[in-house]
Amino acid sequence: MKNLFSMKTISLAAVASIALLVSCSKTTENPLNSTDSQNVNSEAVAACSTDESADMTSSVVAGVSDSKLNSGSRIAGKIAGNLFDPRLAGATITITPSPNSTIDNPSGTITIDFGTGQTVNGVTRKGIISIAYMGKRWTEGSYRTITYSDYYRNDVKVGGSYKVTNVSQDSSSTFIFHHQLTDGLLSFPDQTTVSRNADYNVVWDFVKGTVSIENSGGTSSGTTATGTTRKGKDYTMTIVTSLVYKAECLASKVNIPVSGEKKITTGNITYDINYGDGGCDNTVTVTIAGKKVTITSTSNGN
Repeated sequence: MKNLFSMKTISLAAVASIALLVSCSKTTENPLNSTDSQNVNSEAVAACSTDESADMTSSVVAGVSDSKLNSGSRIAGKIAGNLFDPRLAGATITITPSPNSTIDNPSGTITIDFGTGQTVNGVTRKGIISIAYMGKRWTEGSYRTITYSDYYRNDVKVGGSYKVTNVSQDSSSTFIFHHQLTDGLLSFPDQTTVSRNADYNVVWDFVKGTVSIENSGGTSSGTTATGTTRKGKDYTMTIVTSLVYKAECLASKVNIPVSGEKKITTGNITYDINYGDGGCDNTVTVTIAGKKVTITSTSNGN
């Protein structure tokens, strides 16, 4: 089990470091106008901001012992050992077990308090992320529900409720987690918002060193996510083929899928986004109305 914890950084590629599609390469005919770019970016930034918070809670839950989840403790400042995650530096983490919590079936609440602001690698986080947990880590049926209290990533406020459930352990090295985001909302300083509801599975394969995001089939329409863009347009996103991330690509700062395809639809416009054939690069191909453009992903967004 220690190997699982030591490889927890793999999850960063899948549920936190989803780069935004904003920097287009020069082409003789670029079919993406500013509205197209914002439509694509709205879905990407919503995924990035909410999924990052879920991933930080994975670092916390994976890095503390069952006894701490049952007995309670308080950790402040820089976090060391298995619990260390650079994004958590300076945060105060409080574990409060529920009255009926046991070592075999721990339950309670964890708060990650960034106070008035902690800046790491150019990103300032402030406010509180709360985690209501139930069940032993890595066991089927265990889950955690994530909520926010005045939580900001830079100047964007994050809201909603995010539930992560351990669906199954296919083998000693492969785990499946069901992710459900309800009423996700990003609020920007200019009073615009992006909303998102999502339902998908995340598969961790610690032998292959990959994380895959898959359509869970949990929605009646078969879509993976729905919401509204910053321009107030409804959108849907569907994972067509699994979005696969490789741990080995993190070293070269490739934080997007290395393969897979998803589809974003807003109004009568559909964007097909293809991440390639498995190579470590930051380029994707976007197809709209039969026309293709190569996009280089960046981490700052619009």
